[in-house]
Amino acid sequence: MIRTLTSSLSASHVFLCTTIAITLFSPNSFANPLMSKEQYADYSVRYQCAEILFHNDLQKKEAELIKIEDQYGLTDDNFDAFDELITEYERDDTLLDTVRERITKECSS
Repeated sequence: MIRTLTSSLSASHVFLCTTIAITLFSPNSFANPLMSKEQYADYSVRYQCAEILFHNDLQKKEAELIKIEDQYGLTDDNFDAFDELITEYERDDTLLDTVRERITKECSS
């Protein structure tokens, strides 16, 4: 009984250590962010322009927003990562000012 318990605990310990090592050192741990600040600025401007230009036509707006999300590779699978990225990038006042300025210039209807 003790021998079985000991070998079971030992196997569990090895599995746990292996799982932790794989998680910590997987390539995804060191992956680049979903998009750079420049890409985020472009995405934000295009998204806001679609909101502004198609505010009266929900079908066109939805089609354009889906197109933009597809072009930037945004899916349900990476939504959480994108949400974290938004939180990080929105702390950058210079980036936000640039986006606002571009929206004013590029989204005239």
